[in-house]
Amino acid sequence: MLFIIAALLATSLLGTGVAAQAEGVANCNAKRPNIVFIFTDDQDLHLNSLDYMKTVKSELIDKGTMFSNHFATVSLCCPSRASLFRGQHGHNTNITSVRSPGGNYQKWRLSGENKNYLPFWLGQAGYRTEYIGKFLNGYTRALYEHKPEGWDFIDALVDPFTYEFNTPVFSKNGERPILYRGYHQTDVIRAKALSRLHYLTESQDKPFYLTIAPASPHNAIHDYPTPLKRHMKDFKGMQAPRPANFNPSDELTAQKPSWLKHLKPLEGKKLDQIDTYYRRRIQALQGVDEIVDDVLHLLKEKQQLDNTYIVFSSDNGYHLGQHRVFAGKTLPYIEDTNVPLIVRGPNVPHGAKSRLPGTHLDLAPTFLDIACIDRSEYPVFFDGRSLLDDWHHPANSSDGLENRDIINVEFWGSAGHSSTNAEGKENNSYKTLRLVGEKTAYLYSKWCTGESELYNTLDDPFELHNLAKNPDTETRRLIHRLNGLLLVTKSCRQDHCRNPWSVLQSSCEDHNNCPTSGEIFSNFQAAMDTKYDTFFKSLPHVQFKECMEFQDADNEEPYLPASSRSLGRAHRQDTDNYQTPNVKDAKAPPANDKAQGTKAQRHDTVKDMMQKARKLTDAELGHTTGVVSREEEIAMYDEIV
Repeated sequence: MLFIIAALLATSLLGTGVAAQAEGVANCNAKRPNIVFIFTDDQDLHLNSLDYMKTVKSELIDKGTMFSNHFATVSLCCPSRASLFRGQHGHNTNITSVRSPGGNYQKWRLSGENKNYLPFWLGQAGYRTEYIGKFLNGYTRALYEHKPEGWDFIDALVDPFTYEFNTPVFSKNGERPILYRGYHQTDVIRAKALSRLHYLTESQDKPFYLTIAPASPHNAIHDYPTPLKRHMKDFKGMQAPRPANFNPSDELTAQKPSWLKHLKPLEGKKLDQIDTYYRRRIQALQGVDEIVDDVLHLLKEKQQLDNTYIVFSSDNGYHLGQHRVFAGKTLPYIEDTNVPLIVRGPNVPHGAKSRLPGTHLDLAPTFLDIACIDRSEYPVFFDGRSLLDDWHHPANSSDGLENRDIINVEFWGSAGHSSTNAEGKENNSYKTLRLVGEKTAYLYSKWCTGESELYNTLDDPFELHNLAKNPDTETRRLIHRLNGLLLVTKSCRQDHCRNPWSVLQSSCEDHNNCPTSGEIFSNFQAAMDTKYDTFFKSLPHVQFKECMEFQDADNEEPYLPASSRSLGRAHRQDTDNYQTPNVKDAKAPPANDKAQGTKAQRHDTVKDMMQKARKLTDAELGHTTGVVSREEEIAMYDEIV
């Protein structure tokens, strides 16, 4: 059922006032703020990429707030973006990968989730919604006419060209794709974003929401990331950081689970390649920094900057040599899951650094809060919560916010070629719980192989010393509590995601050995009381029956509560055995034979770019016939994972 705002509510939203229904709500008696969301692809937080983005540092971090405890709940492009759009965990969207059977754009369409997500909700509240850049993996030549729904305007990158940075191909509102010859993709996104901002600030009077989603610093297919030509000589000799978990010892590597414990040391050519990867990533991000610079200048020129939230983040993090793993994401560790979140806007303090926790599930509720939508009107399926009060009061402590400190991260399927030093097809499925409190912080993971990991991330921030190996009595007690929380969060929905302790409290109260006198636990410290040992020890262990490429309810039993086994089906359609349309006999458009993005092109406009641009021909579109085979999809997407 679509999320519909009643006409009376819509009228009040557009009028002079909706009473502030909760602490942290936007000022609904003034002109409602605009939102510009700049969403990069594969950008790290822990490898210091932000240090090399001059404008992001001076105009967003110094004039806004940096949130250091923000997480992607799936460390992979498509499922992370789907979760953000819907405010739901991947186990509830069932978009769990970049290819079938786990997920892609076709699965997003067939699930019906494409008809009930962020742009619909903001649009019904009176916002104009627009999108430029990468949407979801699998928006291909075979599907371009089935444009992403809900947007007033969308100009999206089209596969298989999304990572061919010098051959940028976009489809505007589902029209025939256009090839922007002689230009770099990042410059095209910059020009398109500025063109739309001119329209949004000059030719219409609604508040607006605009996503700008460059594909940088993601690597190219079979290659390193592709920077603009004008930045290809920047940062000569730069090396990747070598933190404590970079290329660790045999002893530490042996403590890892699954395929990770078999990795050999990174040596010689691999180390040189990691340095090249890092340098090319930093070079590629200079073009993103230019987008930020131009967007801020235009908003200031149009006198809209002070009434606009600028939100900067990435779909997932990235590793380069950590735990001996080459280059990529998909792992549960801090480099892959902890992502940048920087906010500048109305009532957001300047130069603040905050440890208040959050996830991508929280961004859609936060944007609705900014739009003055009453929280009683939010979609019932939200797993996240609004962060607007945190954005306005980042100096608040997270101590005592035990429900907020619980972060669920999950993954299904293989790690992908670029992620490993081995075959690249190792199954990487796991369920992970993070506690990110100021005084209590752990990473607990349960892998499909049956192996476990436990790190005290206050004492061991590089996640090297696996306490689940040969645990002592006190560590076993700790694991029992973490297992109980993970048993809830791995399949949680709605309020249970926001307060997993409530599920454990109910289960404990029904348990014969649960103490009945006194106040029952409501946080981790209270749950560690020895009087609850019997209860937590009695809970079934989180497990997988086997390692699979996709989510399967039977495979991931047991569930707590039992009703969470539905995994979000009440709010999506069945997509079992869906297939992806295939394009046959397509002629590749001529690739640019040299690097694009020169200094002379730095300020080129869409009008300039259209002089060389052309629509794809019938031959280049090919013809849609049959479906993509499993082998073809693996070959197509393993390199981009």
